Amino acid sequence: MLSRQSFFRHILANPESRELLFNSLAVGEADSAVDLDRVAAHVEDGALSRKIYRHFAEETKHARLFRKHLEGMGFSVRPLPPELDYETLVRGHAMGTPRSRLDDPRPFDTEDLVTFFCGSKAGEERACAAMADLIDSLAEDPGTVALLREIYDDEIRHVSYATEELARIAAAGHRSLVVRRLRAARRAEARANRTVSRAFMRRLMEIIGAPRIVRLFAGVAIDVGFALRFLFPGGLDRPLVADAMHTPERPKHLTARPAAATRELS
Repeated sequence: MLSRQSFFRHILANPESRELLFNSLAVGEADSAVDLDRVAAHVEDGALSRKIYRHFAEETKHARLFRKHLEGMGFSVRPLPPELDYETLVRGHAMGTPRSRLDDPRPFDTEDLVTFFCGSKAGEERACAAMADLIDSLAEDPGTVALLREIYDDEIRHVSYATEELARIAAAGHRSLVVRRLRAARRAEARANRTVSRAFMRRLMEIIGAPRIVRLFAGVAIDVGFALRFLFPGGLDRPLVADAMHTPERPKHLTARPAAATRELS
């Protein structure tokens, strides 16, 4: 059980741990779509608003795919306990756009866009890393790996378009603001991820009856990952994919109609 693949083999072999893993993924993807449509409605730039609507539609698609995968194993999506609620924790650490700002009808200004895209980039970077780890760890389950690869490709584009927008804002004279907010967002994400990862791993270890040494190594790995992310948050890098969220021109009225835009993009 000391190798990652051996550890995940035990998880997949146990119905309870398998349900916990895939239910967490399904809920996490659904939560990541929350408020993206509201953000898009606050953006006056039509092209940028359509990109954010597309992001919303794709995250909603991911949640649907995971839900179908979970149901195919005989389970249904269930709410997560508070200690596994990643979205609430990252908001508690001030990552991303506050709900109070979304309730304010004023269009987003430059600072609002920086806050949103820094939070989005930090969260999507984590999603990419998590998907890559799962693809490697679940190599013996080709059906799940195919699903994860599809979602991973989307997450890479989501990181890239957030990076592109931040680079554009930085080039317009706001680099120090972008770098400062991005580092803060990564540190906030690291705090939330550490809390959730420890709680999630503790539940998994209890379910599969992992020995003490495995629990110790898992805890150390989580803490080391947190320390590296928190102490070395990095700066503004380059997008992995160019023009990552290209969207066709649409009639102007669609930017004010989230439901219609979502139907077209899904």
